[in-house]
Amino acid sequence: MRIRVDKEKCSGCGLCEMVCSLFHTGAINPEKSAIRIERDDTDPGAHVPLVCRQCRNMTCLEGEDADGPMEKKKFLWDPARAGRCPFRSLSVCDGYAYHCNLCGGNPRCISVCTPGALFLGKGDEGLSR
Repeated sequence: MRIRVDKEKCSGCGLCEMVCSLFHTGAINPEKSAIRIERDDTDPGAHVPLVCRQCRNMTCLEGEDADGPMEKKKFLWDPARAGRCPFRSLSVCDGYAYHCNLCGGNPRCISVCTPGALFLGKGDEGLSR
C-alpha cells in the first residue's frame, strides 16, 4: 500500500503537511512532515506533493544492515537516507529524515486532502499522474 498523487488536483493548500507534522510530532510544522509540497514560484498552479513511494527495492537503505519492513514503520530516519532516495521523497530537518509510515495504516494526509490529490493505491495502480 502506498500514497498516490494526482498532481493536477493538488491546490497547494498545505493541509497534508500540517496534519502529518501534527499527528507525528504534536505540533504544526511543515518542515517536520513526511509529505511536502514542492511549489513552483513561476507557476502558481504547479504544486507537486512529494511522499515516500514505499519502494520494494529500498534504495534509501542501501549499504545498511536494516530490515526494510521494520524501517517502513518508522517516521524518523537517519538523514543520510534522504540523499539515497532517487525520488527526493525524504525531507530533512533538525537532524532527522521524515519518512511516511502511512500513519500505521490510516494516512491522515489523505483524509484532509479536499481536492482529492492524495489516495491509497497498490503496486502500479494509481501511479503519480
